[in-house]
Amino acid sequence: MRTPPRTSTARTASTGHTGHTGRTGHTGRTGRPALAALLAAAALAVTAAGCGSAAEEAGGGSPAGNGGGGGVTVTHLKGSTTLKAPARKVVALEWTYAEDLLALGVSPAGVADVEGYGQWVTGGPRFGADVRDVGTRQAPSLETIKALKPDLIITSKVRSEANYAQLNEIAPTLMFDPYSADGEYEEMRATLKTIGTAVGRPEAADTALKELDAKIGAAKRKLDAAGEGGTEVTVARGYTTDGAAVVEVLTGSTIPGGLLPRLGLRNAWRGQADAYGMSKVDIEGLKPVEKSSLLYVAARNDDVFATALPKNALWRNLDFAKNDRVHALDPGTWFFGGPYSTARVADEIADALTS
Repeated sequence: MRTPPRTSTARTASTGHTGHTGRTGHTGRTGRPALAALLAAAALAVTAAGCGSAAEEAGGGSPAGNGGGGGVTVTHLKGSTTLKAPARKVVALEWTYAEDLLALGVSPAGVADVEGYGQWVTGGPRFGADVRDVGTRQAPSLETIKALKPDLIITSKVRSEANYAQLNEIAPTLMFDPYSADGEYEEMRATLKTIGTAVGRPEAADTALKELDAKIGAAKRKLDAAGEGGTEVTVARGYTTDGAAVVEVLTGSTIPGGLLPRLGLRNAWRGQADAYGMSKVDIEGLKPVEKSSLLYVAARNDDVFATALPKNALWRNLDFAKNDRVHALDPGTWFFGGPYSTARVADEIADALTS
């Protein structure tokens, strides 16, 4: 990930981005039948006590290993890391990777900002009471992490580029970029598989992705049955900062952008992506996509699409506003997560366009 967006208090009510402070005061829908088996398995998972591990920094290679007690080697942004055995005691410093661990049936030993995860990342199982909070995602406590004696630390480039060496001294540390310019959807899938190898659960990663594909397939069939196949849509998020409404439109490089063609939909937005795959626009900037259907996420207590924007005559004259094609997704929809969150995005899109 590149440079993080602002995390000022003005954005506390924004619509969940891993680089942002998140939303406030929402309660999302939680259960999703197609993932019931995985949810149950993850909820029952218990992390075993730590086993010995060592890291080697090298170049090249690809994820390799097995689910037994043998060594595993995985490739990440910092090169290639070899563990003497699959990791059992793992600390996740990015919410995406904490969700990945739960999807793999692994309860992390520590997570950055446990309370925030529980509030904003509403898809999938919850953490057990034994999961230790290791501080904020921006500035985790190295002392707390060290005290946990983890076998493995997983983090993102934006969080830990500056202190990677310190983390790697505590335990082998894998670093990924969830906002890869090559596409966040494919990055999410590839990273889940790599983490699955690192914790000795490659089959669980395959299962989680099959469940995700099944969920996407079901959402596509729902859209096709309603005659929505081929519909042009624009996906956005909105929030208030410094007293003004802000709209960010998601490009094709984001997870929702990657989902749209798999759902049989077309992304109407062709704007330039920022470091996170989004385009910040004003109302006039939405004019090129006014013939599409607008799908958005906003906090319940800061829904600028339902409050501030309709006060503007330019907004009211946009075709999607005049013809009731503006659809709110559940505020608990998380655009930047792992397989549970991604499946929920697919469900929310299908529900919005068919309800």
